Amino acid sequence: MRTLRSQVRWIMIAIVILFVLSIFGMYGFDGARRAPSGGGEDYVVAEIDGRAVMRSTLEEQLRGYVERANIKDITSADIPHLYQVALDNIAIFSRLSREAAESGLKAADTEIDDAVKEVSEQFPTKEAFMQYLERSGIKMSAFRENLAREVVQRKLMEKSMGSLEVTDEEAKELYEQLKPLFFHSPAGWSMDFVRVKTAEDAGKIRALASEGKDWSDAVSAVAPENVIDKTPDTGPIYFPESAFKDYMAVMAFLKEGEVSPVMEIASDDLMIAVKRGKVEEKTALFEEVSGDVKGILMEEKARKAQSDFFQGLKERAVVVIHDESLFPKAETADEPASKNDGTDVSAPGDEGDKK
Repeated sequence: MRTLRSQVRWIMIAIVILFVLSIFGMYGFDGARRAPSGGGEDYVVAEIDGRAVMRSTLEEQLRGYVERANIKDITSADIPHLYQVALDNIAIFSRLSREAAESGLKAADTEIDDAVKEVSEQFPTKEAFMQYLERSGIKMSAFRENLAREVVQRKLMEKSMGSLEVTDEEAKELYEQLKPLFFHSPAGWSMDFVRVKTAEDAGKIRALASEGKDWSDAVSAVAPENVIDKTPDTGPIYFPESAFKDYMAVMAFLKEGEVSPVMEIASDDLMIAVKRGKVEEKTALFEEVSGDVKGILMEEKARKAQSDFFQGLKERAVVVIHDESLFPKAETADEPASKNDGTDVSAPGDEGDKK
């Protein structure tokens, strides 16, 4: 399991990538704004901590959120709530930027280098990344300055989360809850298997395996495109005895090492298998899996701390709405949108410029 610091790092790296690329891609590095999609005049719809949010910025954030959340079948009733989500996202990242700048935290050159590497690795090649910067008119020095700010924001988030711990009592409680699903293995067998498309290929593999041919050699005797699935290169895999029913019912009566008859899953999906070794019923002891259990709990606590961090940013932002017609009425402002509402901290938008 990954450590808390690693969890936070990857979340913030995702924010860095999406923030930098979305801002550069949608608005241009110099902050130029597009006109609203309706073709009308751009205007100030709200202020966040004294900075203007333009209608074009709000619409860009809304479109980005809808695309990332894969929201479909949007109705006119959903639009005010989606505008509210977009404004909340802008407020969160406006506040994050401000508090990071005021924190006194710094980004080391090595940390900026790592952030540049993380972004560049989202492209097929380093050359493709550099071409993107060139086409976008972005100088590497300015790009690094932006990433430096994002690194500081990550540090601020880590600092606010503090030190999270998982006690043995918490881990044991979760272990008991998860034990039947994840830590208990019923009796079964390790088995080699192959699924092919034709009866001819199935018969060929079965004949070779029955003659004592090595299993992998027998499977390799048929064309790869006719193989649907097979034992992985790592070796035989576990099948519980409860799986020996329906088309696999015959497996319950076969001895270890005995090649099965052809088992028909469908007319073009035929299976042959061989038992390789008995696997006894087993329940993993807490001591054997405590690291995994504590890792699960640590991730849950980290997500909760991250959620609280972003909620705090939202609450501290001073938002003044100028065009109230775009947003939900006061009595319904806290109701979720019917199509997957919520603060989308994974991909922020720009907070706009004071006009």
